[in-house]
Amino acid sequence: MRINRLDLTRYGKFTDAVFDFGSRPVGSPDLHVIYGPNEAGKSTTFSAILDLIFGIGHSTKYGFLHPYPTMRIGGNVHVGGREREFVRVKRPQNSLLDGDDRTVADTEILADLGGIDRGAFSTMFSLDEETLKSGGESILASKGDLGELLFSASAGLSDLSRRLGEIRAHADGFYKFRARNTQLAELKTRLADLKQRREELDLQASDFTRMKSELSAHEERYREALEQLSMIQRRSQEINRILRALPTMTRLVAQQDELAKMPIVPEPPSFWKTDLSVIRKETIELRVKIDSVARSIADVESEIHEIPDPAEVLAFAGRAEELLKTLEPRYITAQVDIPKLKGRIAELSVEALLRQLGKPGEKDPARLVLVAATVGRFRSLINTKSGVDARLDNAAKELARTDRALSEEDGTYDRFIEYKQPERRRAFETLAATVNAISKADDETSLRLLTRRRDTAEADLLESMAQLTPWRGGPEELAAMPVPLQTTLDKWKMKHSEARDAAKTATSDIERLRADLGRLDAEIDGIRGRSGEIDETSAITSRAVRDEAWVSHRQALTVKTALDFERAMRADDQILSQRLLHFAETGKLAQLRLTRAVVEADLRTADQRLSVAENALVSLASEMLDSFADVREGQFLTRDPAELQEWIRRRTVALAARDELGDIDQEMADVHDRSASVKARFVAALKATKINVLDVNDTSSLVAVAESELDRFNSAMEQADRLERLNADRVERGRVLEEARNADAEWNTKWEEVCASCWLKGEPCVPDADAVNAIIPILEKLSSAIEMKDSLLDRVQKMEKDAAVFEQAVFDLCGALSIRQTGSLSDMTRAIGEEIKVAERGKERIEKLTEALYQAREQEKALMVSRQIVAGRIDEMTAFFGCASVDEVESQIDLYSKRQALQTVVTDLERELLEIAGFNDIGQVAQQLSQADRVVLEIELEGMKPILANHEKACRDAFHEVSTLEKSLDAVGGDAAVAQIEEQRRTTLLEIEERAGSYLELRIGIAAAEQAIKLYRDRHRSGMMSRASVAFCTISRGAYTGVAAQPGKDGEVLMAVSANGGSMSADALSRGARFQLYLALRVAGYHEFIAGRPGVPFIADDIMETFDDFRAEEAFRLFAGMAQHGQVIYLTHHRHLTDIVRKVCPSVRIYDFEQIKRTAGLDGIAAE
Repeated sequence: MRINRLDLTRYGKFTDAVFDFGSRPVGSPDLHVIYGPNEAGKSTTFSAILDLIFGIGHSTKYGFLHPYPTMRIGGNVHVGGREREFVRVKRPQNSLLDGDDRTVADTEILADLGGIDRGAFSTMFSLDEETLKSGGESILASKGDLGELLFSASAGLSDLSRRLGEIRAHADGFYKFRARNTQLAELKTRLADLKQRREELDLQASDFTRMKSELSAHEERYREALEQLSMIQRRSQEINRILRALPTMTRLVAQQDELAKMPIVPEPPSFWKTDLSVIRKETIELRVKIDSVARSIADVESEIHEIPDPAEVLAFAGRAEELLKTLEPRYITAQVDIPKLKGRIAELSVEALLRQLGKPGEKDPARLVLVAATVGRFRSLINTKSGVDARLDNAAKELARTDRALSEEDGTYDRFIEYKQPERRRAFETLAATVNAISKADDETSLRLLTRRRDTAEADLLESMAQLTPWRGGPEELAAMPVPLQTTLDKWKMKHSEARDAAKTATSDIERLRADLGRLDAEIDGIRGRSGEIDETSAITSRAVRDEAWVSHRQALTVKTALDFERAMRADDQILSQRLLHFAETGKLAQLRLTRAVVEADLRTADQRLSVAENALVSLASEMLDSFADVREGQFLTRDPAELQEWIRRRTVALAARDELGDIDQEMADVHDRSASVKARFVAALKATKINVLDVNDTSSLVAVAESELDRFNSAMEQADRLERLNADRVERGRVLEEARNADAEWNTKWEEVCASCWLKGEPCVPDADAVNAIIPILEKLSSAIEMKDSLLDRVQKMEKDAAVFEQAVFDLCGALSIRQTGSLSDMTRAIGEEIKVAERGKERIEKLTEALYQAREQEKALMVSRQIVAGRIDEMTAFFGCASVDEVESQIDLYSKRQALQTVVTDLERELLEIAGFNDIGQVAQQLSQADRVVLEIELEGMKPILANHEKACRDAFHEVSTLEKSLDAVGGDAAVAQIEEQRRTTLLEIEERAGSYLELRIGIAAAEQAIKLYRDRHRSGMMSRASVAFCTISRGAYTGVAAQPGKDGEVLMAVSANGGSMSADALSRGARFQLYLALRVAGYHEFIAGRPGVPFIADDIMETFDDFRAEEAFRLFAGMAQHGQVIYLTHHRHLTDIVRKVCPSVRIYDFEQIKRTAGLDGIAAE
């Protein structure tokens, strides 16, 4: 598997970011380093790779920017031997898509992982600071389990070991040597308890019958005592009820007499008693409020009559408002501005401007002002005048310069006419092409180089042929020799390697298994000597005899069969107890026998494997001899496929040297032929240009002559072209001068037309452009002065008119309002305003009083309506009771309330009597109580107390006797209880037997599994230890030469071997050294895993925090070695590490997160 491209489309903080890792490099490490500062997204990228392969988790922490349904990552992955496009989205199912967003199975992307899940992948192929730290701590925690420590880094066997530990703990829960709290101990305790209970319940049948008879007699006496006690208690309770009811009956008669004496009153509504107090209060309040409102109405009417009518004055309010707000401000402004405006009119002077124009006596100055169109035309012509003059001047100068140049070259053009002929030009062009071809070919230099190359190739061929010993022959014979294909060689190498490794492994296994067989035989003999022969056959026979005796006893149920069954059961219990006593030895002996059988089978298998491996080596050698049948026997190469492959590589090198020598000879012949052909073409080209070369045979001389003639031809052509350009230039310059003269004449005509359209036509001579340019600003000032003077005069006249209108309006209003016309206009204006304000305040006061009068009258109406309502409610109550006043109504309501209270008391007393007497009719109660004599009843009750006490004591004694006998009989339980206990005892024995069998199966299975794991680890440990030693030596820069295993208390312990020959245990290493040791184990585990498997990506996230620069360099060297077999990706926030990795691996590809921010949305992030 390899990740060619990673798309962070919507994931974490990334949007449309792409990592393009490119295709796998050929011949160089596949190493990638991703750099970015803190919080740049390294951990996000690390997690995205895992999520792409295994799916986004149910609750991921990278959905903070993009909601879960929109999260999307993808990439191009090389898996299953081809490149695939995958997309992963956030879904509970079917989250893996292909490039066309079609759902695909997760097995498509997991094809090269061999069933590894996410947890195993994280453990085996990814590293970060936390896993490195936990790995260093696992070295300390591993203690003696060296095999688990080694292979937890590669093969994933740690989970299997933990599972075996759990199974072993489960087995120990049933039985463990010298342990007390086990399931077997509990079962044995239960057997003892059942035996004791059975002995306690073993009772004679006669005693049981006697106790049953005594229980029946005591139960009969107990029933008779209970009946007599119940009869006495019922009579006592009846007397108590009558005595309790007599006082209540007396109170009931008295209350009924009082109720009969009270008059009957109709039942009023329940709310009338409350309403009476409200009605009294409302009557008083309404009377007071009505009087107060009447006084308020009279006061408001009196005040309205006292205010004078303002209507006559307010009729002139509109004219007064216009006077104050409009006319008066205009009048004040006119008084201030008229003197100022007259002064400005006096200051304006048009005469000065007329004198500047040369018109001092002009009667109508407005005549001189030009219209805007005329001024625009003047300005346009003035702006173009300079351009027209400059164009005319430049055209004349250029034409004169061209005429001088032509006069200097007079007569030279005819000398170069012949070079302009087409035939002559084509001949010289052909000659130039031939010279260029000869210069580029450079055949003489090529021949010298080819000669040196031939000498070198010939020497290489001789050296390559010499390296093919012991074979002897020529190059052609070597080329004709048949050789096996590469696939055949690979097959031979694989067969030879497999057979050789199988032979080594089989030999090692045979030696080890023979030693194990001897050890197992010694242990079996020792156990047999200690415990004797306690076999399974005796136990089975005893159990069969016991079962047969039980069947016979159930059929006959005689004393003899019972005794036979007892003897058989005791014999079976004795055998079972003996086996339980030696339970541990029995289980261990069975385990050892099983282990010995397994070892014998493995030994036979190892012998067979050794024989098969040796036969495979012989067969392979024979096959290799057959493939080289044409080679003489003395010249046969080797019997090792690896050495044969090297000889074939040397043969390929020799054949390549032969082909190189032949190619060089062919190139030299081609150069000779090409040189002769070029020389012939060169001579023909020279003759076509009419150049005599009869005395010249050397190619270099021919080239010199041709180049000289070509220089002379090119110079003549340049002169002819220059003269032609001068003639064409003179014609163009004449045309330009004529156009400039026409433009100047056109301008003069337009100027005269514009001057004729205004007062300038009456001048003695037409003014030029400069004069008009000075006149236009003066005319603009004259126009402004004329307009300003007219405007000021108009404003003065309007202001004088506004002042006259104001004065007349003041006098008119004073006369209408009877105001004295004395003082200034401002005083009279203020008097008019005050008069209007007084009238307006009077109007507002009348309006407010009118509104208040209306509100008071409305309030008076509402109060009168309320008084009528209250009177109606009083009339209703008096009519109901037939009285005349509210006080009488209140007395009638109180009388009704007293009668109702008395009726309630009577009802409660009747209910109480019914409850005491236990009757349903009060008449029955009255009849019973009328016949009762209180004194007689009390005497009878006192006489019953001692009788009741005697009968209660008799009942208690009888109940005690019955309970005692029942407990005794329950404790005995009869024959059924004994049988149940016996059944429980037999069930317990069967449970012990079944669990013991399961215990033995678990123990044997654990031993077999541990033996298999040990064999696997021992078989592969040497390679793992070698790789780990090399890696640890590299990463520590020789400070440690490797790692080794040393026997310890609990097994083999991992030791670090220092360069001075000493060794240190893991707990003696520094924290950083332990981390580096764990990294070395992980590197070795990676190489162990990918041996014979497709490569898998390895991802590391900033694991070199505790590494110095030197050890970081060596760590990158290890990563480069891993990258030769699979893709390695390292993420870091240390920029100096990028320089270190470039030094170690120049072909490394480095990526920068800053570039992601700048190029998000582009095609990808390319490597440096």
